[in-house]
Amino acid sequence: MNIRFGRKSLMLGSVTTIVLGLAGLAVVGAAGIAGWEYSNSNAFCATMCHGVHPEEIAAHKVGMHARVNCVECHMGRNSTLHLMALKPTHAKELWGMIVGYERPITSGTLRPSREACESCHWPSVEHRDSVDVKVHYGTDAESSESRTKIVLHTGMDAIRQGYTKGIHWHIQNEVTFASPDPQRREIPWVSVKKPDGTKATYIDAGSKLTVPQIEKLEKRVMACYDCHNSVGHPFRNPANTVDDAIRAGRIDRSLPDAKARAVALVNALGEITGETKDREAKIDKLIADATAKAATPAEHKQAEQKFNKAMRDILVAASFREKGFSWKSFPNHTGHADTPGCFRCHDGKHYNDKGEAIRLQCTLCHALPEVVREKGKGTVASLLPDKAGEKQPESHQRPNFMHTHSDDVGPECEKCHGTPLKQGKQGGNFCANPACHGRTWPGMDLTAEPPKKASVEPEKKG
Repeated sequence: MNIRFGRKSLMLGSVTTIVLGLAGLAVVGAAGIAGWEYSNSNAFCATMCHGVHPEEIAAHKVGMHARVNCVECHMGRNSTLHLMALKPTHAKELWGMIVGYERPITSGTLRPSREACESCHWPSVEHRDSVDVKVHYGTDAESSESRTKIVLHTGMDAIRQGYTKGIHWHIQNEVTFASPDPQRREIPWVSVKKPDGTKATYIDAGSKLTVPQIEKLEKRVMACYDCHNSVGHPFRNPANTVDDAIRAGRIDRSLPDAKARAVALVNALGEITGETKDREAKIDKLIADATAKAATPAEHKQAEQKFNKAMRDILVAASFREKGFSWKSFPNHTGHADTPGCFRCHDGKHYNDKGEAIRLQCTLCHALPEVVREKGKGTVASLLPDKAGEKQPESHQRPNFMHTHSDDVGPECEKCHGTPLKQGKQGGNFCANPACHGRTWPGMDLTAEPPKKASVEPEKKG
């Protein structure tokens, strides 16, 4: 722009330069912010930065943490400057994207719980115990229903007084452990430090590792995600997904052998891999072959079609692109149904120098399960109505109680638990609880003997 007055022309030129400079800075800043936001997005983390299993992305979208972004766990909820400092530490993943690498089945980049989990799940807040009802269906012709009600001891109302009980006891007490497995399926060594300073060390009597080998393992303080390891992208047992489908009516129980047929299809899923379209075609053929073999009567054709649609969705969601992978490749350490989980430590064979085991007692973490069966006997009340407030005998407090409780059964037990006290899984009395007996628990071994020595000094790493 030309102005005749020299001084004014200079001033206007300077203003124009400043305005253009500020506009340029604004554009660069906006682009930088957009780039930063994209670099923290799930799309960038899971595909551009490094290629995780595509099934993990799908699992995250339908999990309870679907609205929690990858970076909130893998980088934590920190200040922007802190996150900028952390970002370059993930640059090693870029080289893997260029030259290729095996898709990971575990993460080594999770931030401490206090920077991630505890941003929402504040440990010091008052919590209550929770109730869960698990619905399962049998493989008999009628797919008989059973409901298991369980009270989980998740309450933390006593944490302000300096003690806790139940599942979140591990928050108030410092637990250090060692594992030779990146997924921490095995934990041969555990050390506990209580708030009063007392310590105890436990070694797995059934471990194949020697004490010197255990000494060389990295010792780490237990974090929330050492148990709650699959909340970000959970892979459920497809048989449990079938139970959900039956309960919700997506699979009709009027179809004969509905659950048994569904389980057979789930068991045949392991050989089906490949790209999505290839898997879908193989699954369609698998279902078609099973339908032809079943020869369903005409009156059940509508239920058959409903079954086939539901099973197609379940099988596609549970299938994997790459060979050698399944839902079993990603263990869920919460609970102890499909994988050892809690029994990695509470298995009855982690002993200290005194021969005491890490406590294996069902009621530490939950009340005794109550089972109601559609066909057959369920459980009865744990205690007689007038015995609910009585103090438990000393035998119930022994660390090795689960090892010996069957040997302790006698007339004294009947005073609180009623009669008859007969072991089994058929239901109908206190000791025949089908939720506990008559099934195999992964990682459980009630026959292991205490080791001669159980002491390895920890070299803790957070």
